[in-house]
Amino acid sequence: MRRFIGALSALIILLAAFPAPSRASGVPSLPDEALLTDPIWARAGFEGLALLFLNRTRYLLALDVDHRRGVLTGKARVLYVNNSDVPHSEVIFRLYPNHPVHQGRRMRVSAVSVNGMPTSGQIRDANGTVFAVPLAIPIPPNGTATFEFDYTITVPAGSNFFYVSEPFPMVAVYDHTGWRQDVATKGLDYAYTESALYAVRIRAPSNYGTWFVGTLKSAEHHSDGTSIYTVVTGPVRNFVLVQVRGWRVIAAQGAGVPINVLYNGDPVGAQEIAQISVASFNYFDRVISSYPYAELSVIATRFPSGGEEYPTLIFVNNDRTSIYRRFVTAHEVAHQWFYGIAGNDTLRNAWLDESLAQIAGYLFYKHTGYGGVNAAEEYWSHILTWYNRITTVRPINTSLEDFRDFSDYMSTVYGGGAVFMRQLGEQIGDGALIAGLSAYVREVNLGVGTPMQFFNAIQAQTAQNLRPLFCLRVGIMC
Repeated sequence: MRRFIGALSALIILLAAFPAPSRASGVPSLPDEALLTDPIWARAGFEGLALLFLNRTRYLLALDVDHRRGVLTGKARVLYVNNSDVPHSEVIFRLYPNHPVHQGRRMRVSAVSVNGMPTSGQIRDANGTVFAVPLAIPIPPNGTATFEFDYTITVPAGSNFFYVSEPFPMVAVYDHTGWRQDVATKGLDYAYTESALYAVRIRAPSNYGTWFVGTLKSAEHHSDGTSIYTVVTGPVRNFVLVQVRGWRVIAAQGAGVPINVLYNGDPVGAQEIAQISVASFNYFDRVISSYPYAELSVIATRFPSGGEEYPTLIFVNNDRTSIYRRFVTAHEVAHQWFYGIAGNDTLRNAWLDESLAQIAGYLFYKHTGYGGVNAAEEYWSHILTWYNRITTVRPINTSLEDFRDFSDYMSTVYGGGAVFMRQLGEQIGDGALIAGLSAYVREVNLGVGTPMQFFNAIQAQTAQNLRPLFCLRVGIMC
């Protein structure tokens, strides 16, 4: 997600003092398809990555946020490519704003067309997250189709802060089991997504700060008190829209890319978050792989889960102790590599991002001396908080829905997975572990990684036979 639009915090405060003027609500026009490969999203040297995604599904979005009415109105054009090896007689879309985690929110599709012909879709689950669109003519392998949607999403009316992730119908992942229609409720993750290109136009009140995945291409300011922002993302696996009013921004110094911290609470805590964001970013950028995006945004607020990750943007809880803030920030920054760049099936192999982000944060503390001589112990105490809650020992490669409950999931993946990774480092050496983590990220490279890929990347760094350890702790290679 993108840094704050109109980055001068003084201007933000000034605008926040006035209510939004009356405005004519209206969805802006869809962005031009050529914007999908505009290089503005990319860090120098990574501009060509977008070209690799032109043979995959791509998204053009137009969104209008009306805070008075409490509604986001959207139009989506989905340039669908069947990258499977079987024809599709229907395409499944996920309406993730309807997931139970978003209590009280509702996404409704009012119109659908396929290749310009009006059609209809069918909700397949009780929550309204699975939306099937039948096809008169099946789409063959490598075939294409253009889907268009008109829809609305409820948002908090008059709120000074809200965010909505995946504010559009998203094509479901199609794998060897078919269309993924999971409605996961036992963990923090609920969306399984693949990297894609997005170009987005957003109409929003000018006196709100607008943040999002990607980079601002242009801004148009209108006399009715609204602005239209055009955004280009490059290849990312999520799109999230954030709206705030009256918040402040810290432009952190010293990172390999601009890092901006948006906050509405303790300025001392926000500055602390900015500092560790820079330090951890530079460490991962150096030892894991180069970060491909032009910037990183950090939203520091009271966040119930402690933090949350999206490509180019993280949420961090700014309402806890310094020790906790530092821990969560390092973990969430690590997710830019272990999830953002090296994706995974978050519902069946959650440890491939969560356990790896845990150990990456620990390695950062340990090998940079961050925070002083007790930094590793400080970080590790949070790992043990979850590890010590394990009541049923399970392989860490357990599907989310096979856990008993949320505590079972967290203690195994966040606690047990991190302990396994530390054991692995102690057995083969931290240098080999870091080299393996780097090799894994570079191989997956915006795709979806697998447990086998991770094993192979680590095994290649040592002559030791790691199969017994992976069998015992992970549940693979048995």
